[in-house]
Amino acid sequence: MGRYTVTEGQNLYDVALHLTGSVEGIVDLMICNPDLSFEKTLRSGDELIYTDGFVIDADVVARYQREHIVPANGERNVYPKYPVEPLRLWFTVDAGAISTAFSLSGTGHLQIDWGDNSPLEEIGLTSAVGVLNHRFDNTVASPRRVRLYGNFTLQSLDLTPSGARRIRLSEPLRAERFTFCAGAAALDFISLLEGVFRVDLSRMSIGSLLPLVECRELMSLDLTDADISRAAVDAFLIALVTRHYGRRNCEIRLTTAPYGNYSEPSRDDAGNYLLTTGMEAVWLLTHEESWNEGGAWSIRIGEECYRYQPNNPL
Repeated sequence: MGRYTVTEGQNLYDVALHLTGSVEGIVDLMICNPDLSFEKTLRSGDELIYTDGFVIDADVVARYQREHIVPANGERNVYPKYPVEPLRLWFTVDAGAISTAFSLSGTGHLQIDWGDNSPLEEIGLTSAVGVLNHRFDNTVASPRRVRLYGNFTLQSLDLTPSGARRIRLSEPLRAERFTFCAGAAALDFISLLEGVFRVDLSRMSIGSLLPLVECRELMSLDLTDADISRAAVDAFLIALVTRHYGRRNCEIRLTTAPYGNYSEPSRDDAGNYLLTTGMEAVWLLTHEESWNEGGAWSIRIGEECYRYQPNNPL
C-alpha cells in the first residue's frame, strides 16, 4: 500500500485523478480509508492510503508526472471575491509557477488576490519592509494574475522574487523606491510610479528604457549587468537630453556601453547640438552647468565614471 499526502486545495476527486488518472479511483480510496466520506474536507498534510500500481488512465497519470501537475480544485468556495478597494497594481507569473513573493513598505492598507482559490489577504503597511510569500493552491492553464487593491502609498516595492512577466498599474501609484532585479518584463508601467527616486533593474532583460524618461524625479538608476542593447541605451541617454526639462540630476550605473566617444557633439548652423550617440549625451549631461546646479550628474559605465565637474562647464 502507498501513502499520499494531500496538498492545499485538493479534494477527494483531485487525489483520485492524481493517483489513478480518473475520478473512479475514489472507490479505491474509500476501500483503503474506511473513515473517508464524500462530506470530509481534506486538509493540507492529511495522509491517505491507496493501492500501489492501481491506475485507470495511464496517459493522464503520465501527463501529471511529466508536467508536474498537482490537481487542486477543492477550495472553490472562496469565489467570487469582492475587494472593497480600487485595483492599483497587477502582475502575471508563468502558469507553471508554484509560488510568488514580493516585499514592500509604506502607509495604508491593501488587499491581495493571489489569483488562486485562496481568499483575499488583508495587509496593513508600515515603514518596516514586509515580505509576502504565497504558494498557489491550484493549477492554471494560462499565466496567473496577482492583483493588489487598496488606498496606499509605497516607500518601497521589490518584485524581484515575484517571477513577474508582465506588470501593470491601473492608475498612478506613489512609490519612492522600486526594485526588480534579474527579471524580464517591459517597463511600460513605470511612468505611472509617482515620486520614484531610486530604481534598481540590475541583471534584468530589458527591451527599451524609454519609459524611464518620464520618471523625472529619479536620482538613482542601477542597470548593472542588465541585458539590454547598445541601441536601447543610446536612445535612453539621448532622450534624457532632448527631454530634460524638469528633471533632477541622476546617478546611473551601466554595464552596456553606449555608442560613440565622450566628446562634445557637433552643432547645426543655428548652434543647436546634433546628438548622434549615447556617449555624446553623457558628455552633455555632465557638462551642462544649469543641469547640475542642484547636484551633479554621474554616469558609471563599467569601471569608468563620468561626472560633472564645476570647473569644467560648457
